[in-house]
Amino acid sequence: MAGKKTYILDTNVLIHDPESMHSFKGHEVVIPFEALEELDKLKKRFDQIGHNARQVIRNLGEFIDTGRIDGNNGGRETGEISIGSPVWLNELPADRKAVSSSTDNRIDNKIISLAWLYKQKHNGNTVFVSKDINARIKAKILGIQTEDYENDKVDISTIYSGHTSLVVSKNVIDELHAKGDIAAGSLNGGQPFFENQCILLTAPDGSSSLGISKHGKIRKISLSNSSFWGIKARNKEQQFAMQLLVDNSVHAVTLIGQAGTGKTILALAVGLHKTLEEGMYQRIFITKPVVPVGRQDIGFLPGDKEEKMLPWVQSVFDNFAPLSMNSQKMTLDYMRAAHLLEIESIAHIRGRSIARSWIMVDEAQNLTPHEIKTILSRVGEGSKIVLTGDIYQIDSPYLDGGSNGLSYLVNRFKGQPLYGHITLNRTIRSPLASMAAELL
Repeated sequence: MAGKKTYILDTNVLIHDPESMHSFKGHEVVIPFEALEELDKLKKRFDQIGHNARQVIRNLGEFIDTGRIDGNNGGRETGEISIGSPVWLNELPADRKAVSSSTDNRIDNKIISLAWLYKQKHNGNTVFVSKDINARIKAKILGIQTEDYENDKVDISTIYSGHTSLVVSKNVIDELHAKGDIAAGSLNGGQPFFENQCILLTAPDGSSSLGISKHGKIRKISLSNSSFWGIKARNKEQQFAMQLLVDNSVHAVTLIGQAGTGKTILALAVGLHKTLEEGMYQRIFITKPVVPVGRQDIGFLPGDKEEKMLPWVQSVFDNFAPLSMNSQKMTLDYMRAAHLLEIESIAHIRGRSIARSWIMVDEAQNLTPHEIKTILSRVGEGSKIVLTGDIYQIDSPYLDGGSNGLSYLVNRFKGQPLYGHITLNRTIRSPLASMAAELL
């Protein structure tokens, strides 16, 4: 086949997306033998990484059972997927040991060596695919073509903000105020709005109104004086966010913004109102990916599962303090004792069905697209889920602004009637936090 390429997949690509081996139609896919060894070790873990490793192994098993996989010294004959033979780094010629010595048997370097050998012996048009930037740099030094795995990557320069501005006549704004909604057909140059897209309408005389797109109409938003547990919107983006949070027809909301823009406190305040005041939900369910600077396993912390999670969700609990001052009946201890608050680890969410709950997922930018899918598929009847995060502040070593699950979700869900999104731009935490966000 003209233009056929050989793609060597790094282990982290398979873990990131267990279906990644199917994403290179018309080309040869090679899974290094060393990647299988890594998968065999990772499959024993009880977190999302372990689950993904087991799924990759099951997928490969299906290929073996149907005879669609080759292990014939690299499998270049007929298989849809090949297993690359074990590689020792001393197979590299002396002038190609710029990135590793012959005594260095690290798995990453063996996989890169396999890519180099394929490039030389089998097919000059070989591509090494890895989520690890350092591994791609090493491969580049060896003259190997490299790529990030971008099947689920989003262009964050054009990511959906969830809101827009529109200049209209004074009559349109007057009609919206008088009737509560107006037809949206002719207002955007004939272009339809996304469902649940929020809109700032302004007139030449300076008058303005906030609206939201619903079923071909723009409905007026009137939340400027609304307060939830003492929290009021401080700018139009926060008013938009509150509108989506209080709208019972919207079952999933994403809030993106840098630190201090009010994502978490808005979600928590409205969640408390919906749970304790309206009784619409039985509890508030909080989870967060465990991605520290160092060790990722929560098992080394003392206590039971919920106690282990407490340090990780402290960023959410920090927002209880200003809310507690506005009510004598709501404290963190009261919520936990009354079973109105549940804390769960992402690693233990699989298999659950979370019904009648206000679900909050903090720091969602540290989740993969596959993990986001897993969480959303756990949302049961009568629940609403709010995912918050900053796509420019990612701690996971294999994710970036375009490949993380939060960006992926915004890109795939925009315009769906059960979904709404707002990007918050202004820091309101404190003057110092605002200065840090702007200048650092």
